[in-house]
Amino acid sequence: MATPALPGAAVLPEHVAKSYLASLGVPVPNGALAGDLAAATAAAAQIGYPVALKLQAAALPHKSDAGGVMLDIADPAALATAWRRMHHCVRRRHPGLTIDGVLVEAMVKGGLEMIVGARRDRDWGPVVVVGLGGIWAEALQDILVLPPDLDPSELGAELKTLKAAPLLEGTRGGPVRDVAALVDIIGRIGSLVRARPEITEIEINPLVVFERGAGVLALDALIVVEEQHSS
Repeated sequence: MATPALPGAAVLPEHVAKSYLASLGVPVPNGALAGDLAAATAAAAQIGYPVALKLQAAALPHKSDAGGVMLDIADPAALATAWRRMHHCVRRRHPGLTIDGVLVEAMVKGGLEMIVGARRDRDWGPVVVVGLGGIWAEALQDILVLPPDLDPSELGAELKTLKAAPLLEGTRGGPVRDVAALVDIIGRIGSLVRARPEITEIEINPLVVFERGAGVLALDALIVVEEQHSS
């Protein structure tokens, strides 16, 4: 897998991380970065309501905790209200914050929320992390830490060891999820962290896994890039 250069050494804000991951074949929602309310309104009209607003700032990786995420915005009037409320809340909690803009995205419904990521372990080197995502990632700690070079059949077997595996397999009449698409994304992230030593952490949380054949979408993404020093 060809891996283009990363845009500098930093915590990449969501819109930059998503753009980079999309170039590597990771599906992301339809969206656009807006610098003001007029641009956000125009983007929402093109994307189609309902939309989500996500404030973008490199120094604010956890946007929800600061009031930087507004969901299920149904029309231009609601968008204007959400825009003002979001900026007021974030500015109050983080005065002086440098804001890149606001990501306007199509709302996504349904699917099973997973977390897929990678990091550089001090002892083991690059590893891939996968498990139940969203609000459950920290609450349940249903997480696998895997080598980054497993093939699809090995990844599929590992996924079966998760406590959440029945949710992927269609427990209690629920839909069978697109495990093949999930495995593909895990493999891409593993290849990326192996190819780019400057990446210290990747996190896609949540990666929504839809019904079998319907694919996946990365709803949020974070990439931490460390400056490489030549010896």
